[in-house]
Amino acid sequence: MKKTLPLAAPLCAALLCAAVLGLGGCNSHKDLMAFLGKWKGGFDVTSVRGANASSLDIKRDTLRGFIQVYETNRSYKMELNGEQETIEINGTWTIKGNHITLRPTMLDIDDKGGEQQRDPNKKYIAAMLVRAAYGQPLVLVESRDKKSLTGLEMSVGDLVGTHRYVKDSF
Repeated sequence: MKKTLPLAAPLCAALLCAAVLGLGGCNSHKDLMAFLGKWKGGFDVTSVRGANASSLDIKRDTLRGFIQVYETNRSYKMELNGEQETIEINGTWTIKGNHITLRPTMLDIDDKGGEQQRDPNKKYIAAMLVRAAYGQPLVLVESRDKKSLTGLEMSVGDLVGTHRYVKDSF
C-alpha cells in the first residue's frame, strides 16, 4: 500500500504558507517598488496664517527638495531647502495601501551661519517650528498613476501647505 501522506504533507504546508502570506495583509515586493526611488518636490505653501501674504511671499516660503526612499532597512532621506535653511531628515517608512508614512529618526537644520549671518531680506523658518512640524510622522498618498505623492495639509509655524512630490528616478 502506498503512503500518500508524505507527498501530501509538503503540498499542504506550501498551500497553508501561501494562504497565510496572502491573507496576512503584507505588501508584496511589487507594491513596495512603486514607492522606492527618488521623488522631487517639496512643501508647497498655500497660505500664511495671520498675514496677508502675497503670491510672491508664498512662493518664497515654499521649501524645495527631494525624498529618497530606500528598501534597505526601510529607510528614507528627505532634504528641503528654503531661502536660508536646509532641512535634512532621515528615518524609516511603512506602507499601507497607497499611503507611505515617513517616521523621522534624525532631523538636522543648517541655518547657513546662524542668526549673526542671517539676511533680514530673505525668508527664514525658525528651527523650533521646523522641529515641531517635521518631528512628527508624515503621510503621503500615492496617485493612481503611481507618479506622484501628495501629503495632507499641515502647518510649519504660520505656513500652511501640502507636500507634493513627483517620481524622479528609481
